[in-house]
Amino acid sequence: MYKPLTIEQYKVYQFLKERFELSHFLLSPISRSALMLEDHTGERMAFHYQDGTVSKSEIPEPAKPEEIKAFLTWFRSLKPRPQAKTFKEVTRWWLNHPNPLNHQQALWLKDELYRYYLSHTQLKEKAVLSLVSKGLITEDEYKGILLWYLDGHNFSFWLGSLGLDGTGNIYGLITHYLTPQARQYSFYLLDDYYRQMNHIL
Repeated sequence: MYKPLTIEQYKVYQFLKERFELSHFLLSPISRSALMLEDHTGERMAFHYQDGTVSKSEIPEPAKPEEIKAFLTWFRSLKPRPQAKTFKEVTRWWLNHPNPLNHQQALWLKDELYRYYLSHTQLKEKAVLSLVSKGLITEDEYKGILLWYLDGHNFSFWLGSLGLDGTGNIYGLITHYLTPQARQYSFYLLDDYYRQMNHIL
């Protein structure tokens, strides 16, 4: 779930909060001074703060592929490369440096996962370990775990597929990865394959 990171964004957020039931919308950043609302039908509106006033604005056109390619080529050439590991760190860099990427592209998230990020509160490590300890998690719960992992935890943890058996798809989470303190949790994913193999309608 996105939270404003600049004064201008906060001004827009307060304006929207007074006029919309924000729990029914996806809220995402466009720039340091603009936010976008999207409802369940896919309708979107953008608002920006300028000269002490919040007003409706145009939704920016997506960057052309060649612009994104040129930016990525430039970014990869930076020495040293910016050390932004968490979603918040990446977002701050994205907001503070001119670039053609939208927020989703900056976080490197697919559509389904980005929408989950915008609509759910991020899990904490304790909640993640509690979920994987159950041995069976839903696809929705796995999205939350995956987002937590990608949010700066993929350096000291490992998350991925361990294969499948006659019961279902098996996934694993390893804490303190590649250290003597490493501990592995294994769990099944409650997906269509699991339902079929376990005769769950």
